[in-house]
Amino acid sequence: MIGAMPDSHSDRDHAEFSPSALKYIAGCAGYHGKEGTSAAAEKGTRIHEALEINDTTNLESEEEVSIFEQIVEEEESFIFNYAQNGRAEKRDYKEVQLTVELEGTSTWGTCDRLTMFDDGTGILADYKTGISMIDPPEKNWQAQAYTVGAFQKFPELNEIVFVFYVPVRNETLFYTFTRDDLPVLVRKLSEVIKKGERVRPKWQTGTPELSDLTPTVNCRFCRHEDACPALGGLVISVAKKINTELPDVDIHDVSDPAVIEQLWLIAKMVSNWADHIKKKAIGMAKEGVEFPSLRLKSMGSPKKVDDNLGVLGVAEKFGMTAEELIEAANLPLAKIAKAVGEKAEKGQRKNISQEFVDECLAEGMVSISPERHTLS
Repeated sequence: MIGAMPDSHSDRDHAEFSPSALKYIAGCAGYHGKEGTSAAAEKGTRIHEALEINDTTNLESEEEVSIFEQIVEEEESFIFNYAQNGRAEKRDYKEVQLTVELEGTSTWGTCDRLTMFDDGTGILADYKTGISMIDPPEKNWQAQAYTVGAFQKFPELNEIVFVFYVPVRNETLFYTFTRDDLPVLVRKLSEVIKKGERVRPKWQTGTPELSDLTPTVNCRFCRHEDACPALGGLVISVAKKINTELPDVDIHDVSDPAVIEQLWLIAKMVSNWADHIKKKAIGMAKEGVEFPSLRLKSMGSPKKVDDNLGVLGVAEKFGMTAEELIEAANLPLAKIAKAVGEKAEKGQRKNISQEFVDECLAEGMVSISPERHTLS
């Protein structure tokens, strides 16, 4: 028997402290993931939905189909080998929703598949469709939460093998939990979630205490990244290693102009260092170096028109008039104004350029963006 949730993956609600977010919350109790989605997340949703109904119709690329097929093959092989010890499959659930009852709190989530056998054992599986390195189940907060939920929902289970299928990394990670592990798992999960419940709400009225915040590599996914005092403290400590003569700064006193000025200078200093590190990391990736959670991604190559008249000729061959091409183009006003000015007598060029811009503005042909500012 296969039980399937009827709603789509993208429409499902998530617990406030969901199993998939517990790794981040365990790292920093003030962590709160950013809203929105990404191309990688949407790809993962499509693959998960295809696995749920065993249909690749809605997958959008050969890569997605390949990931789907790898997971199906690896899972079938794992279940077959597990059943060779005389076990008979009893029940099979896809998209099984699990409530995790803890000490004074709880959470819930949906695990991808649970296969139960007649000897009181089961295989609890989660599919990972991205390139990121996955912690093994025995160290993985999501796996531990789902395992607790499965033991609680199905009292006949005495042993659960939790499996992560990670085809992009050619990995199948698994670990066997027993019902005797429950007390320790429940205590660990309870401590993490209860601390998150205490710390995270403080963002609504200001900032949590510095002692409750811990900068990690996952800060880039947190919606409070820009305002986090702990992250600011980390930046200051890095800056002081670059320049040991920097004064101490109270990052909480953000209303004092002197403090803001010091933070501005520190930010400029560290941003230059950060740009250097980014370039170095990209260079290493282009040379074939693999990082645990970073993947080289092409942003494309900008293309610049070097022959305007030539492009106009090609466009006309495709049925586009000069007027239509100009309408579609984004003309650089400063460059055109300079060219207009250069046709005037020497000494008048600047004035003519400005008169040209003024007339364009007066005719409503040019819009002005908000003024930009910096400090120096």
